[in-house]
Amino acid sequence: MDNEINIKRFSFRRSLHYHFIEKKLNTFVGFVFLVLVAAGFAYGITLVDLKISLIVLAGLGVFLTFILIMKWPYFGFYFIIVYSSLVVVIDRLVSLPLPSGLLIEVFSYVCLLSILLNYDLKKNINLRFYTNPISIGMYILFAFYIVELFNPEMNGPYSWVGWISFFRKQFSFFVFYYMSYCLLDSKARIIYFVRFIIVLSTILALYACKQQWFGYANFELAWIGTGNGYQLLFQGGLLRKFSVFSDPGTSGILFASIAMLCVILIFRLTEKKERIWLSVALVINLLGYSYSGTRTATLMLVAGIVLYCISAIFERRTVIFLCYAIGVYIALIVMPFQNAVTYRIRSTFEGTKDASAAVRDYDRHEVQPYIQAHPIGGGIFTVGGEGTKYNEGHYLEFLQADSGYMKVVAEQGPVGLVLLLSFYFILMRVGYRSFYRVKDPEIRTYYIALLIMTFTFMVAQYAQITLSQYPMALNFYGTLVIFIKLADFDKSVQPQKTIQT
Repeated sequence: MDNEINIKRFSFRRSLHYHFIEKKLNTFVGFVFLVLVAAGFAYGITLVDLKISLIVLAGLGVFLTFILIMKWPYFGFYFIIVYSSLVVVIDRLVSLPLPSGLLIEVFSYVCLLSILLNYDLKKNINLRFYTNPISIGMYILFAFYIVELFNPEMNGPYSWVGWISFFRKQFSFFVFYYMSYCLLDSKARIIYFVRFIIVLSTILALYACKQQWFGYANFELAWIGTGNGYQLLFQGGLLRKFSVFSDPGTSGILFASIAMLCVILIFRLTEKKERIWLSVALVINLLGYSYSGTRTATLMLVAGIVLYCISAIFERRTVIFLCYAIGVYIALIVMPFQNAVTYRIRSTFEGTKDASAAVRDYDRHEVQPYIQAHPIGGGIFTVGGEGTKYNEGHYLEFLQADSGYMKVVAEQGPVGLVLLLSFYFILMRVGYRSFYRVKDPEIRTYYIALLIMTFTFMVAQYAQITLSQYPMALNFYGTLVIFIKLADFDKSVQPQKTIQT
């Protein structure tokens, strides 16, 4: 009797070992087991609280994403860009206190760890990465941010928390810059990156078109109805569209920058198939930008066209491009049939200001004496809503600094603004130096297209806070790496010697 029991126990253990260890549940018994566990797990959760099921599912999704990022760093790199674009709409859909924004940084550090554990990718980091002018400019900015921690004007009880939040985000951008340097290690991968950000922006712009043609979704109307700025959305007869972003300004700036990128690539690339899909992307991004009603985005396009014509004035096709641009501008201004969308675009050139813009100009005038008396500004996160949160009672708390440059000069003073503008000058110089040195037509095209796109971001900073917003910030830091590395793949130029570390 005891012998029969032992035989059955041995047979049962062997069966478990076979299904769970050897086959890893890839059998009929394993399938039935997983179905029963899933059904029991779901039923048990719903008995307790339905919201817990969403949290559990989100946790499992995050865990699975960690595994995929650790296994495939390139997947993690592009997943971070996509997820950063959708984080706002995720918050609208899931009304749970999930740290969805913080997950961008978490995913970045997981992807960084995956790269550090991969020798073939890690070896791309050499002495040139640490000593190139763009990296040095970042070091100087980080050193100044550390100085700002000791700014005596940051007197709020949570001012150090605000500084940590700011510095943490800036450091995550540097991590993405590091990852881009490791992963964008060939001409093909650089071009793929450019195509990826164009396709992603086109999909998001197409969703803005859906909002314009078929209306907002119910969850978006519910979000707008909670006091999230219906008056700001409805201007000049146009209910501005924000796609999946927090506001129309963010969407308009992204779509305009990508549209500018597409325009230059269309005029300079020679492959017909490439130009066809870029033309489709251009139209969709222009529609998405126009439906956002963002006048700053219109200025971006004008400034980008002007700089491109100056940069490539020695080329015959530049004159043709300029004639097209002037023709479109004249048609937009003089055409007799107008609607709310075209009127909003035209208002950019009329010089008119709404009441909110006049109030912002007045506030900026009022704080000029304070800025002039504080060379390093009032401190990190002392302006606007962030000032109320981290530095309540600060002199700058109620200043609405919609301009990125205004926010920098208020919080970091004239010294901080000079350092930031110097950094912008350095990166543009690096890009233009390579543009005029390389001989490969395709590489030259990508250089000038990305330079103009980057410049449009800088123009947008004048009226919007741009380069701290996703996904523009990731597009920007990925582009910096391209400025450094793309010239290495021009066969007509002797590659720079690098020292492996």
